[in-house]
Amino acid sequence: MDKTNKYSGRMGMQYKTFSIYAKEVNYDNESRTISGYAAIFGNKDKAGDILIKGCFSKSIQDRGPESPANDKIIMLWMHNMNEPIGRIAVLNEDEKGLYFEAKIDEVPRGEQAIKQLESGTLNQFSIGYQYVWENCEYDAEKDAFIVKEVKLYEISVVSIGCNGETEYLGLKSIEDVEKAYEELNTEISEVCSGMPASKQQKIQRIISKAMSLASFRPEIRKEPTPEGEGADMHGNKVKSMFENLKLK
Repeated sequence: MDKTNKYSGRMGMQYKTFSIYAKEVNYDNESRTISGYAAIFGNKDKAGDILIKGCFSKSIQDRGPESPANDKIIMLWMHNMNEPIGRIAVLNEDEKGLYFEAKIDEVPRGEQAIKQLESGTLNQFSIGYQYVWENCEYDAEKDAFIVKEVKLYEISVVSIGCNGETEYLGLKSIEDVEKAYEELNTEISEVCSGMPASKQQKIQRIISKAMSLASFRPEIRKEPTPEGEGADMHGNKVKSMFENLKLK
């Protein structure tokens, strides 16, 4: 089976959440260190993935706490890159899963995370990652995606597990939409800053095309979907707009 069809919605950044319990997370008040597991190996999760021990090893080697990288894997509040809450001091794989220890900074979100983890109001960690497709495969017998490697970017304290395919933007009026477009243009400019002009223009064209495609919804199809192709909840064939996208 073609995994890019079976998992066409899994392009780009993804999020995976693991619920924790009091006995599975520890907090050292003196060192302000939270420790626990951010992912578990060997079980089929709600996304239909089975993480295999070793899937984080390259990320840990390249960007873990002991690596020389400047862009190390970071501890965030709710997957928000603008709200880092601490430094990951220990990150390794054991037989159970991805174990971490993070030293939490004395910042408002850090204090909130500590208090609400201690109280039990928050009880989930989540990882932000991308699949490394050549090291992942679909197992038809288990009806699961066997994940042998991912690119790990961050670990977050979260309230409710994020869905990497959806995002509520809070757009209620044309003014909200126009403001969102202005913010998007600013974000694109910041990301493209320093790139060659040709590369910037190419990225902007791709984003414009993606936005145009996202706003177009054809009529619901009635015919059955051929086996092996992705489908939405109505049985419509679906295909990620990014599936055949590749920057040179």
